[in-house]
Amino acid sequence: MNRCSVCHGETTSKTITYTQWYEGKLIAVQNVPAEVCPTCGEEYFSPEVTDKIQKVIELHNSIATLEVPVYQLA
Repeated sequence: MNRCSVCHGETTSKTITYTQWYEGKLIAVQNVPAEVCPTCGEEYFSPEVTDKIQKVIELHNSIATLEVPVYQLA
C-alpha cells in the first residue's frame, strides 16, 4: 500500500472507470487498475497504465457509446 499525497491515508488497489474530457467529448475508460485513497478519493496510476489510457483515448477506438443527460444548475 502507498500513502495518499493529499490526505496521507493508505491507498488500496482497485479497478476503476477513468473519465477525461478530450476534444470536447467525455471519454470513459473501463477496467483501469489504480491505487485509490478511500478517505479522499484521490486516484494514482502507474506510468504504464497512464500510457495505455492515453493511447486508448487518442485512438478513439470505443467499444460503446453511453447517452448521458446534461443539466444546468442556473
